[in-house]
Amino acid sequence: MDQLAIGMVAPAYLFFPIWVGQQKGFFASEGIETRCIIHGATDKVTDALREGETQIGMVTPEGAIVDAAAGGPLRLIAGNSNRAPLSLIVQKGIERIEDLRGKRIGTSSLKEGTAVMSKAILAAHGLHYPGDYEFALVGAHPQRWAHLQQGTIEAGLQLMPLNYVAEDAGYLNLAETGDYVPHYAFTAIALELNWGRANHDLVRRFLSALLAATAWADEERVAAATILAEATNTGADYALRGMNAMFDDGITPRDLRIEPPALEAVFDAMRSTGLIPPETALSYAKTVTDEFLDEV
Repeated sequence: MDQLAIGMVAPAYLFFPIWVGQQKGFFASEGIETRCIIHGATDKVTDALREGETQIGMVTPEGAIVDAAAGGPLRLIAGNSNRAPLSLIVQKGIERIEDLRGKRIGTSSLKEGTAVMSKAILAAHGLHYPGDYEFALVGAHPQRWAHLQQGTIEAGLQLMPLNYVAEDAGYLNLAETGDYVPHYAFTAIALELNWGRANHDLVRRFLSALLAATAWADEERVAAATILAEATNTGADYALRGMNAMFDDGITPRDLRIEPPALEAVFDAMRSTGLIPPETALSYAKTVTDEFLDEV
């Protein structure tokens, strides 16, 4: 068996094809044994790829894009989500987005996707940053949920299943990011290109197994949700809701392709937040390689 280490920030619902591939034998049928490494931070996922600690990264794409733009070896090789599955969850007592004027919105950074999407949602309702509200740098979605419960923020974007948990606890969901930002490559699959080309057939077989796992999960959603619930330590009902949303709302690409408009939206967000200089030349061809997926 060929060995593959797969890095990720956390066991997010979006990464269900990995666990389905493991549990249903899709990787084994391609002669691959996989193990997941939880890094806890986005930068650590991309660092591990560069350093060879992992061979595959389930990433938010910004780090790989910055690396590729600077002439580095990281590349995106497949898509994982082409829409951001985030919900604007608000403190009890807030009933409209307009009620967030003067309030605190939780985020992990002023330069990452959730801040960009929070601005887009609030701007559509006449609220602009800075001036009409403030951002509180409280951390990622688990921390935002904790701060919402503690009352230290009034709103925050929540990733599934915490959006479902919050709704069941009586908090209002006032917006889905996909209704305001319809295309956004929220997560993708990356590797170090020199390693990938030296192990081309292994990468091809990995993607073949991932495609098969995705197709099986689409057909067998209840069974796939059971696998997802176990991998993420969440309830099976939440996992099934998430599974249905990922397929029915066009979040998960069944063909593993990164949609160019979704990638362009990431480029635009990176420029608007100063993550890259405005004059930096970015393109699909510079940051993504289809050479592996094209052979599956």
